[in-house]
This record gives sequence, structure tokens and C-alpha cells, in this order.
Amino acid sequence: MSMRDDAAGGNDGLHIDAADYVGPVTWVDISRIYELTTRVSETETPEADDEPKVDPNYKADIRRALSRMGFFWDDIPISEPPAPTKRRRAAMPTPAPLDWPPGFTGELAQFIYRTAPRPVKEVAIVATLGLLAGMCGKAWHIPQSGLNLYIVLIARSAIGKEAMHSGISAIIRACSRENPTFHKFVDFMEYASGPALIKACVGNPCFVNISGELGRKIRTMADARSDSPQHTLQTQLTNLYQKSGPQAIVGGLGYSATDNNVQSVSGVSYSLIGETTPGTFLESLTKTMTENGFVSRWLLVEYTGERPPKNARANAAPSEAMRRTLNSMATQADMLIARDQSQLVEREVMAGVALDLFDKYCDDRINESGDDESRRAMWNRAHLKALRIAALLAVADNHLFPVITRAHADWAINIVLRDIVAFAQRLSGGDVGNGDEARQDKLLAILRDYLTSEVPASYKVHPEMQKNSIVPLHYLQKRAARASAFYDHRFGANRALDDTLGALLAGGYLMEVDRNKVIDGYGYHGKGFRILRLPDPE
Repeated sequence: MSMRDDAAGGNDGLHIDAADYVGPVTWVDISRIYELTTRVSETETPEADDEPKVDPNYKADIRRALSRMGFFWDDIPISEPPAPTKRRRAAMPTPAPLDWPPGFTGELAQFIYRTAPRPVKEVAIVATLGLLAGMCGKAWHIPQSGLNLYIVLIARSAIGKEAMHSGISAIIRACSRENPTFHKFVDFMEYASGPALIKACVGNPCFVNISGELGRKIRTMADARSDSPQHTLQTQLTNLYQKSGPQAIVGGLGYSATDNNVQSVSGVSYSLIGETTPGTFLESLTKTMTENGFVSRWLLVEYTGERPPKNARANAAPSEAMRRTLNSMATQADMLIARDQSQLVEREVMAGVALDLFDKYCDDRINESGDDESRRAMWNRAHLKALRIAALLAVADNHLFPVITRAHADWAINIVLRDIVAFAQRLSGGDVGNGDEARQDKLLAILRDYLTSEVPASYKVHPEMQKNSIVPLHYLQKRAARASAFYDHRFGANRALDDTLGALLAGGYLMEVDRNKVIDGYGYHGKGFRILRLPDPE
């Protein structure tokens, strides 16, 4: 038996022959994952003087990945990877469109979608992943980690984000008729401080907290003093993310009044999902939050579409088969938690290879980010998030003997890549944060858009000005006034714009054009700036 691509495909990335192994193995094409790890920018730069070499540990890495799965082949012929091109920085990957999750998770998400007042796929997927994390986060685990998740749904107002709450509530009502304790895996409380959250976790070590207007909560954390309740909440959210594994210990709380003390507890799986508008969440993030790992703990799922039409089937109930599966999963989770046990989620061989290659891809992106802490943090927990999501999909498909398949791994990697690419674009566009750096990034993005896009007639910009890379001040004023980084400035949007323009002028990105030349050439009587150079977007 020889497992290869068919003649048309011609891929020979990994070959396994009968001489090496006899057993029930299915060939899976890993070329797409490998291509992801080697996709690079083809632009040659002066910095790239030396021809890069093929990684000498490539074959050894593949063999180790396979042996960790329990296979010990001594002689697997593995072809060399394609020779890499000269490069300075790998290109940002292009994720696939967001599809429904595979297996039972997809069925559950589609139920929430079909019964939502305003059906939105992203809303249904966030609700489904949150519910599964609340049920399964403690009773099942991957090496050194439970399966809890922090997810924020980012979408404009009035698109139907409330289905995240109503969909989960409908499932709780239906399942609680047969399993009265089902509801304990979901919590709708709003916690105002870190100690309050820790007490809740000690009382219930596995649940998902569903929060409305999460962006406003993040904003209060960002503005809070270091000794405030909101700041302690941020600290505990940061700590709890890593405390879901079987060996983890969540520290207790000590008070002068010993009756209020809270004892330590092992393996708390706290998950959090919430919804917010783009500006509220992204502009509330401080530089510290993006660099200290707080933001990297979140999976960001963004919906940019229009308001969907009203759904006439919004009150349908889950099927008997769906209720039976969910209740069986909840019962198994209860039993494992009561015994203080946690079941390891296994991986199929090729799922493990795909996830290990993604881990290496993330390592490379971190190393390429240099001293840019915000971009290093984006990739820091990407592999962990993909592992947790893939494991949740596996538990949903078979909670007695969960095994991550290649379909689980692919879907999990893709949704994490979508998160990172979207956040990187927001970061480059100046949409993240509210400080001087964010304002400069935003103004640079506006200037880049001015050079590459057609200017609407309402701005009344002379066509030759745009052609000659001269931007009028009134255009910048109108564009900047819409960005909170400018209109939230304590001295107003115009002062913020003046200061930012001064920084770009000093940095050599712009130069002010002589007023008389602007009047004579374009009939424009305001200030104009010639765009000299712009940095490439990250």
C-alpha cells in the first residue's frame, strides 16, 4: 500500500509505504498547512544579502511530531521542502472565509443561527464556542492546559448580537428540563472586581461568563487606578486564563476578617464571551494591554456585514438528539469534575502535524516582530488558542473518547488566523488604542488611503492635488474628526491633529507646501501638505 496524492495532485510532501507501516492509516494532504508555514514576501530588499538556507531540522521535526503521536517509523521518506526565497519578513497569511465548524459544533452553531432574531454566523459561532468552553473547559484538557476561552464578538450596533445571549438561554431552558443542573455551566453575572470573580470561580470551578457590552468593561479597566476594583478584575482575568489545567492552582484570598477568606482551588476553568462595537473595544485597549499579554488571550471574531432581515423562526427549540448529546456531555463533565479528574484529548497524527507546523509558524512570526511587543503578543498564544478550540470540537464530536481530527485542526487554525490578521490591520490603521502612537498610525492610514483611493466629491479636493500627492488640511480635518483617537483628545480633535501633523512633518513624512503655490495651482486657500513618503503597513 502506498499513500500518496493522486496523479493529478502530484504532492509528495510526506510518503508512507507498506514497508514502513502496515495499519489503518488514511492519507491526508498537508500541503496547504506547509504552504502556510513557508509563504513569504517575494520582494527582495537590501537587507536580505545572504541566501537563506533550508532548515536542517525539518525532517527531524516531522519525525518527532509523528513519534509523539505514538508512531515510531525509522525510515519514512520525507521530501525536502521547497527552497525559500530571499526575504526580510513573511507575508501576512490570507485566511479562508469563516465556515461553519465541523461536526456537532457546527450543528449547534447552525441551530443558534436559525433561531436568532437576526441571524449572523459569527454571533452563532461565538455563542457555541462559549457554551462548549463553559461545559468542557475543566473536565477535558490538552497538555498543560484546560479548554477555557476568552472570546469577544466585534460588530456594529443593531446587527443582532443579542442572539449570543438568547441562543444560549434557549439551549439552557431546553436541556434543564432533563438535567436541572445544566445551567451551572453558564453565568450571566457582571463581576465588578477581581476578588468577586475569584469567589465565583471557587464556588463553581467550570463555567462561561456571558457579558454584555464587554468593550465598556475593558474601557473601565484601562482607565482604572492600579488599586481599583476594575484593575484587580483585569489582573484576575489575566491570571485565570492559564489556570484551567489539571495541575494549576488558583490562589486564595486573605482578609483581616478571616471569615471572608477564600481557599485556593485547583484547575479553575473560567471562560468569558462578550460583544462590543468596534470603536468601544479597540480604542479602549492601552499599549500596556497589547504588550502584557492581556489582549493575546482573547479570540477576536469580527462581523462587518449589514443588518440581516428579521427571522420568523426565532423561537424554535433544539431537537431531541441535540438535547440528548448536550445533556450527556454535561453529565460526563459533572462526573469527571466530582472525581477531580480531567480527560486528555488525543490527536490524530496529521492533525498533530498540522498543529505543530502552525506552532512553528507562530514562532517564526514572533521572531520576525523584533522589538514590536504588540505584534509579538498577537502570535504569542495563537497556537494555544487553536489547540483549545480544536479540542473543544473533538469533545463535542465524541466526549467519551475525544480525538482531534485534521478537520478540527484546520478550522481552529483558520479562525485564529482570521483573528490575528484582522487585529493586525486594525493596529496598522491606528484603530487600536488612544495615544500619540495610535493617532500617528491613524493619520498615516488616512494618507495612504488618500493616495490609493478615489476621493469622494463631497470633500471638494482638486483632482490634480491628489495626483501630485498634495493633501489639503480640510480633508485631514474631516477624516480625523471621525476617529476617537482624535475626537476623544482632551484638547479636542483639531489640537490632536495639529500635534500629529507636527510629528509627521518632523519625521519627514510630510512637508508643508507654499500657500501661494497652492492657491495659484489649485485655487485652494488653505494649508496643503506634500506626502513625501509613507511606511509600509505591517
